[in-house]
Amino acid sequence: MSADRRKILIRTAIFCMIALALLLGWLKYIDESQKEQYPEERSEGTAEFMQSGAVEYQGDRYRKTPAVTTLLIGGIDHGASVSEGVSTSRYRNGGQADFLLLLAIDHTNQQIHQLQIDRDAMAEATVLSVYGRETGTRVMQICLAHSYGANKTENARYTQRAVQNLLGGEIQITGYYMVDYSAVSVLNDLLDGVTVVVPDDMTSVDPAWTLGSTVTLTGSQAETFVRARKSVGEGTNLERMGRQSEFMQKAIIRLREKLSADTGFGAQVLTALKKNAAASLSDQELLEEVYSSLRYTVLPVEYLAGEYRIGESGYMEFYPAENSTHDWIMRHLYTKE
Repeated sequence: MSADRRKILIRTAIFCMIALALLLGWLKYIDESQKEQYPEERSEGTAEFMQSGAVEYQGDRYRKTPAVTTLLIGGIDHGASVSEGVSTSRYRNGGQADFLLLLAIDHTNQQIHQLQIDRDAMAEATVLSVYGRETGTRVMQICLAHSYGANKTENARYTQRAVQNLLGGEIQITGYYMVDYSAVSVLNDLLDGVTVVVPDDMTSVDPAWTLGSTVTLTGSQAETFVRARKSVGEGTNLERMGRQSEFMQKAIIRLREKLSADTGFGAQVLTALKKNAAASLSDQELLEEVYSSLRYTVLPVEYLAGEYRIGESGYMEFYPAENSTHDWIMRHLYTKE
């Protein structure tokens, strides 16, 4: 290669390098100008991802606790009188959810949180026409949400939806398990009798059920214990909720003992209750939840703060205090950072 040709190639390479440097410098200038002019439109993807799911509450930062299963347990009274405004047509005759307990099974912290919901709590529930078509929603006693639907699966779904509405739409309940009150006696006998402390003077129901007495329930006594209301004390649902909670907590203790002693007992219980139950989870999924949480700490039952008053229809109504549902959700389904 001649000396002149070599000089030309060197000059060309130097020129290209200078041009490339000028181009990169110009692009950097444009990029910095856009950052200054539109700072809100540019963010770090990693930081944005890390902040997803985080919320502020009472001055602190919270993030949703991972691996939490929310399960709605319901006790259905098909013999209850139907409140005003709900007919006995095919699509409005599912009975009332007189017992509602929301379980939050926290697999992360190995705890089970419990929220018992008053049947008289006023919530937005789906309403059906006499022909089974959804016609909108109406605020009513939450127990009545179960009345709507053509079958027990639809009844349970409308109840779950009403509970989610009561909780402000802030959570999606993982699943439900609802049984007729007649299943209480079946469960009680499977557990060889549940021993309870009578929290009210129930001698009008059974002479042996004095206030504070310890009783081992047998047969239909269990159903009577959790259903009796008007003939006991002041006849309020709040009093009955106390008895329902007493039975459930003692039944849970007995159930855990049985499950620990016999790994097949859980399947036996589900089989015995199946004809009276409506469940959104399969037996296998329910058993996985039960056995995986067998050693978890069961925390005390909690209730929403609020006030009772007689509604225009003459029935008792319960109105949760402002932010009471949000407060429960933040304390039990979220973790403070």
